[in-house]
Amino acid sequence: MIDESKVKDFNRAEPAQAPFRWSALPIETLLKYFDEIRATLPSTKLVDMNMEDELLLQYQAVRALQNSIIDDDEVPANQRAQVANSVAGVLSTLADLQNKTYSSERFKRIETLLVRHLSKLPEDTAAAFLEDYERILDTLK
Repeated sequence: MIDESKVKDFNRAEPAQAPFRWSALPIETLLKYFDEIRATLPSTKLVDMNMEDELLLQYQAVRALQNSIIDDDEVPANQRAQVANSVAGVLSTLADLQNKTYSSERFKRIETLLVRHLSKLPEDTAAAFLEDYERILDTLK
């Protein structure tokens, strides 16, 4: 739903800078505004983003676009091909994500099994293995 009070002056150009000097405001006011602005803006951290959901939404949007133009003779063939390529690209990215997730989960299970069996080995053998294992992991970073 559109907030009409926010769009009534939408076409009017906004000033290039604030109508006051930010540096003239006390730090408490600046912090208050900063918190309000940060709460209003979307997240700026990748960790907060659910890549799986975003990719699925992207795929659904591109598929909907493809379905709406696939039989439309007024849409040039090259544009229909671009949409088809976009669908293929999103599917490829989803397949890669699914593969990485599968590999990561599989690796976690293997590590759990490995730790369980290492505890049954003599302590010096297990310690030597873990040292080598950590050294290998450090080279992968």
